[in-house]
Amino acid sequence: MDSRLPLLTVDTVIFPGLVLPIPVTDVQGRAVVRDLVENGGELVCGALAVRDGYELGERVFRSLYGTGCAATISEVTVDADDEGPIEVTLTGNRRFKVSELDGSGDYLVADVEWLDDELGDDPLGTAGLAVKRFRKYAEAVSEISRPGLHLGDLPDDPGTLSYLMSAAMKLMTPDRQKLLEAPDATTRLAQLVGLLDSEMAAIAALPSLPATDLIAWSSLSPN
Repeated sequence: MDSRLPLLTVDTVIFPGLVLPIPVTDVQGRAVVRDLVENGGELVCGALAVRDGYELGERVFRSLYGTGCAATISEVTVDADDEGPIEVTLTGNRRFKVSELDGSGDYLVADVEWLDDELGDDPLGTAGLAVKRFRKYAEAVSEISRPGLHLGDLPDDPGTLSYLMSAAMKLMTPDRQKLLEAPDATTRLAQLVGLLDSEMAAIAALPSLPATDLIAWSSLSPN
């Protein structure tokens, strides 16, 4: 995979394996999609979450996180040269850290350093603990909202499991970004255990989580 990527700035964190429709409304984002479509081949971009930002005329100025995920665009629902919003479906591939940004063109392009997915010291033990917490969380959510969070078979691979759980939980962007940046699966799963404990405490104190706040498990891909 090329180490120089056009950047698509998004309002959420994209994880490897996550399949998610994303609206593209800004000028720079539409230019990224347009150029990828016109150039042919695989539609691969870098997805970086927005830390904060503002618009000034047709230009969008954003502070971005430094770690993101390469993503393949599998669907474009509006013609890429249309002036209106575009919706694309992104499939997360591989994590990266931005080494250098080039803002000389119509959109940001990044030279990236690819991040390896290490398992860490105790992936299986930490995964077992995380799965137990996650199933209790899903049961609690399903009791207080409809349709709730219904789980099928979870993957055995700790790395894939850590990304699926990270994507399935409804979290603030800084928490999601911290999970993406975790150095290995064991660390990410341990962070998830802590977040799940906090979510369970919040549900116990105020059991009113709306169903609309949940990400459908069917929208996640283990690949």
